[in-house]
Amino acid sequence: MALKLSMVVGGLAVLAALSPGSASAQAGAQANADPGVKHLRNIADGTQNKITAQMLASGVRTCTGRIDQVTNFLTRGTQSSALLFVPERDADNMMVSMSAEVQAEGVPRAYVSATFSPNTAMGCSGMYESVQYWNESCNIVAAKSFKGGTPAGPLGSEIAILNIGPSARVFLIRATSNSCVTIKKEVLR
Repeated sequence: MALKLSMVVGGLAVLAALSPGSASAQAGAQANADPGVKHLRNIADGTQNKITAQMLASGVRTCTGRIDQVTNFLTRGTQSSALLFVPERDADNMMVSMSAEVQAEGVPRAYVSATFSPNTAMGCSGMYESVQYWNESCNIVAAKSFKGGTPAGPLGSEIAILNIGPSARVFLIRATSNSCVTIKKEVLR
């Protein structure tokens, strides 16, 4: 899928068609990058957690244990790339976040987001969400991919909830009669 990108360069509006993996898209993203945003590619390569290492290098100390725990859970054994959101100053006392594209074998590609906040009673709290599109009905997805989840009723009129843990839920949104979007959310206190 190509992305149309519009930007102002030297007072002139520029419109370019970019495919997500193209060199132009990557160069454009890097050229317009916010200094507090860091792009990590192929984060699951190697033995070291690249997200934790980059957060530590950016000055995040209090939350590195929680960051390591959550990002290992979300990305270990996958093909993943991430975008880190780290404040430029006083990073250890500020909320930090990451967004990732995660491809695990046997399941649809996921968009994953995790946020970490220091200075809580336990040192660092966090939460993550994982969004996936499935080519199966929500009932089939719930039965196959979230075994043991208990129905917790609807969120409103269109989104069903599965309880999968004390602070973990899966939200199921019917896209069509044969497809479903799931959002798995867990809050870590």
